[in-house]
Amino acid sequence: MYQENESVNILVLGTSQDGGYPQAGCREKCCFEAWNDHKLKRYKSSLAILLGNDCWLIDMTPDFSYQLRMIEARLNGKPNICGIFISHAHIGHYMGLIQLGLEVMNTKKIPVYVMGKMKLFLENNAPFTQLIELDNIKLRPMEGGETILLCDNLSITPFLVPHRNEFSETIGITVKSSEKSLLYIPDIDSWNSWDMDINELIQRNNFALLDGTFYNDTELPGRNVQDVPHPYINDSLNKFSLLDEMDREKVYFTHLNHTNPVIKKSSLERSEVCDNSCHIAEDGMIFTL
Repeated sequence: MYQENESVNILVLGTSQDGGYPQAGCREKCCFEAWNDHKLKRYKSSLAILLGNDCWLIDMTPDFSYQLRMIEARLNGKPNICGIFISHAHIGHYMGLIQLGLEVMNTKKIPVYVMGKMKLFLENNAPFTQLIELDNIKLRPMEGGETILLCDNLSITPFLVPHRNEFSETIGITVKSSEKSLLYIPDIDSWNSWDMDINELIQRNNFALLDGTFYNDTELPGRNVQDVPHPYINDSLNKFSLLDEMDREKVYFTHLNHTNPVIKKSSLERSEVCDNSCHIAEDGMIFTL
């Protein structure tokens, strides 16, 4: 049972892109300090919705063992994992599910909410097939635009966004309490290729954690950045400049690539974000709904 008027807290479990920060194999300047200072590490992007001792996860990353400890520290005890929502089939967003299996936590029928193609992907690929066969997880289908009630006055609504859908569709999520709502879109190809107006969505929500993978198109020398499309932060700032300051202040960029200069607090690029009344999300942040 929850206490009357108990607040919903959303704990930011990670803010890096699928490769993490620092990223495996990177010995460049962007990751050098983070290899030598563990405090600079960023876990892969994920959220935990906390109400009392109950916990719902948005994405389950390869860093889950550490992220579970973050939840335990926040709750001062073991969480009751009531459900996991998977946004899409890129490695940073679902690979943590294997921690629920026989070799590790050996959980019992944890609800895992998935869209249709994501459901088929998990049902037809090991080791996830074993999680299903051994009842470690129970797949729960969801549809874009369908509101899922988690408990009284707390709901999640998934919605489709355009992204590289090699194995599954991709969703963003709105988390809504009786008081406030949070918009979460860690991955999208671009704001302009979507049939929704991101500025309108920012206005309609109290908080917006949005794709900030790259600052601009110069971060991947030797690679075609079009192979991994994301909206650039500098373009997003220009688009969000049409908003009032109070709406721009709702924006927190997340899912940061290891090359993204906004990771460094002293960078000019981070100052540019702040000067435009937006923010950089940090691991361990709390948003209260």
